[in-house]
Amino acid sequence: MKSRRLAISMIFLLLLASLFGAGAQPVVSTKQDIAVFALGYYGWFIPPQALGTIDLKIQKVFSDIGRFTVFGTTQRLSSGGLQQFVDALRQAKQVNFVLPEQYQFGEAFLTKAEFERLTGAFIVVVPVVTNFAVYWNSKAGTWNCNITTGVTFIDVAHDATVLSIESIDTSGSDKTSQNNAVMSAINAIPPELEYRIRAIPEFQINTRILEAKGSTVKIQLGANMGLKKGDEYAIIEKQTVGGIEDTRESGLIMITDVSQQLSTGRILYRSGALDANTQLKEIARRGTDLDLYLHTSEGETLPGLRMTASRGFFPLRPYIGIQMPLSGAISIFTVTIIPVNAIFGAEYMIPIGRLHLAPYAGAGLTYLHLVEAVTGYENNFLSHLGFQAGGRVGYLINRNTRLFVDVGLDYWRALDTALFNDYGGLTVGAGVSFKL
Repeated sequence: MKSRRLAISMIFLLLLASLFGAGAQPVVSTKQDIAVFALGYYGWFIPPQALGTIDLKIQKVFSDIGRFTVFGTTQRLSSGGLQQFVDALRQAKQVNFVLPEQYQFGEAFLTKAEFERLTGAFIVVVPVVTNFAVYWNSKAGTWNCNITTGVTFIDVAHDATVLSIESIDTSGSDKTSQNNAVMSAINAIPPELEYRIRAIPEFQINTRILEAKGSTVKIQLGANMGLKKGDEYAIIEKQTVGGIEDTRESGLIMITDVSQQLSTGRILYRSGALDANTQLKEIARRGTDLDLYLHTSEGETLPGLRMTASRGFFPLRPYIGIQMPLSGAISIFTVTIIPVNAIFGAEYMIPIGRLHLAPYAGAGLTYLHLVEAVTGYENNFLSHLGFQAGGRVGYLINRNTRLFVDVGLDYWRALDTALFNDYGGLTVGAGVSFKL
């Protein structure tokens, strides 16, 4: 009898633990069903090839991002048709609403079956071109293309609430071909659209720590939900005060390796201990670190900037950069010559908490940008070939900003020694990096 009472007590305690512990369980994202309309473009002339390419690229973004199960439709909605579609979704939620056999939304038609199929998704996405312009810029001597694409996200499951309306402006130019200018503007849509999707709170990844050992953690979810090396996740601390649950960021983790269903992360900083159910939330970034710095090399002053790819790369991260040797800048009457070093290289990032070490190396060329103020004449001339190598020590002052110092070697050899001098040597400098 005593053992029976003990067993009942244990079961009762387990039930209480499960009831009171349920609210503390971390949230882990799963794939969401999403329906994507074809691109609406009514009122704008878009070449058929360009239209098909934009459709394909938009669909591919939603497919490749990893966090959606996507089905599409060939129907296209205009801006006016979009509002009619939202109104119809809200009416469909009413108990006494009878579905007609066919809907008309502006210039587009949907049958009853097509409408029901779309409303079976949790989210409906409607992309519409709101501006499309191609023109010849006689001053620059280039074909230019400007495209504005509006993308509306509708939460069908919750009274057709509009989650977000994203307006994406892209542009392209080409000196020889109108089609190349159009394609350049189109190719700029996917990276911007992907970032905008990941920045919408309803689509940001929530996950949890499975295991923590020192500064390394194992995280639930991986390539199956679109996680990539270099992604960053905030450590979320929950607390209840006066019956109100509140959250705050208490640390930062960077993803260093990704498998199909798990990821490995490095703790950059934290306050407090971590356990196997610590909540993590994605920090949406464009995937580039922007460095602004000032170097000096054997008397030469070299202000510059560098852009390092962060999303999808670790520990080896490619970069491109420009710097200007100030002593080479010349202004004579109406003529101005500005030398610019263009550099391509890579760094090997070694994070140690807030600190990080990064040996780097790159090669490049110097071009002289010549401008004549009266005639507006502009041209570029190559003057040097060169390289740089060195090491960086950085310190993360907050989740978005890092200070750093560099020590290394720069050397730039003149292509024509009769006109230019070689320069370079031991280089030291410092700067600030912004995680974009």
